[in-house]
Amino acid sequence: MKFEMNERRGEILVALALALRASSLLFGKIAMQSMGPYLTIALRFTIAFVLIALLFRRSLRKVDAKTLFHCALIGFFFFLAMVFEMKGLQTTPSSVTAFLEGSVVVIVPAIACIMQKKLPDLLTVASAIIALIGVAFLTLKGDRLGFTTGELLVLGGTVWYSLTVIVTDKAAKNDDLEVVAVYQLLFIAIFAYIGAFIFEEIRLPQSGTEWGAVLALAIICSGVGFTIQPFGQKYTTPERAGILAVFNPLTAAVLGVVFLHEKMTPSMLAGSFLILVSILAPAWIQDRRSRRQ
Repeated sequence: MKFEMNERRGEILVALALALRASSLLFGKIAMQSMGPYLTIALRFTIAFVLIALLFRRSLRKVDAKTLFHCALIGFFFFLAMVFEMKGLQTTPSSVTAFLEGSVVVIVPAIACIMQKKLPDLLTVASAIIALIGVAFLTLKGDRLGFTTGELLVLGGTVWYSLTVIVTDKAAKNDDLEVVAVYQLLFIAIFAYIGAFIFEEIRLPQSGTEWGAVLALAIICSGVGFTIQPFGQKYTTPERAGILAVFNPLTAAVLGVVFLHEKMTPSMLAGSFLILVSILAPAWIQDRRSRRQ
C-alpha cells in the first residue's frame, strides 16, 4: 500500500517536529554548563548535518544556486532564532522560555498580514490580545510587571522563528525538500561557528552528560525535528504551522518541571494557560467553521 501525504499527515509531521525540538530546551540547559550558546549550536548542527547528509547523500549533488541561497536564508533565520533562544535560556527557566515562544501563534499571522497587505481578522486580533495578557502574567515578578534580559532575548528569538516559518514555507513549496533538509543544517552550523570564533572561548563539553546532551540535540532535535518540518509544511500553511507550535511549549514545560525541577508560580500557570488558549481557540473555531460548510 502506497503512503501518500495529505494536509492532515503534513500537520502531524509539523507537530511531531515541534514536540521533538521542544526537548532542545532541556538538553540545551545541560550542554551549556561548559560551552557557550554559539558552539553548542555549531556542534549540534554539524553532527546533524553529517547524519542527514549520509541519509540523503544523493540529494547533495542536486542543489542549484537558487536553492542553495534559500537554504542559506533559512539557515540564517534559524541561526538567529536559536542564538536568541539559547542566550535567553542561560538565565530563564525552560518552562518560561517555552511558553514565551508560544507567542509565535500571534506573530506569524501578523507578519503574514503585513506581507499580504491586509488587515487581520477579528479572531486573530482576539487571540493576540489573549496571548499578550498571558505573556504579562508570565513575566509578573511579585507585584511588578517587567521583562528580564533573558525573557526579552527569548521573545526576540520568537520573532526570528516566526520569520523562519514564513521563509521555510516559501522554500519548501518550490525547492527540493531533501536538499532543503540537508543544507539548512549546514548553514546553521557555519553561521554558529563564525559566532563562536568571534564571541566565545572555544570550550568542548567536559562530561559524558554534556556530550550526551549535544548528541541528543543533534539527533533528536536537529536531525529528526528540523528534517521532517519542511516535509510537513509543504502540505499546510504558515498560519497552521504557527498554531501547531502549541506542542513546543507543552512538551518543553513538562520536561523542565520533571527533569530540571523548575517551579511554576500561580502567575506563570495563569499566563501559560492564557497563551495556550490563544493558540488553541482559533484552531478550534476554524475547525468548527469548516465542518459547518
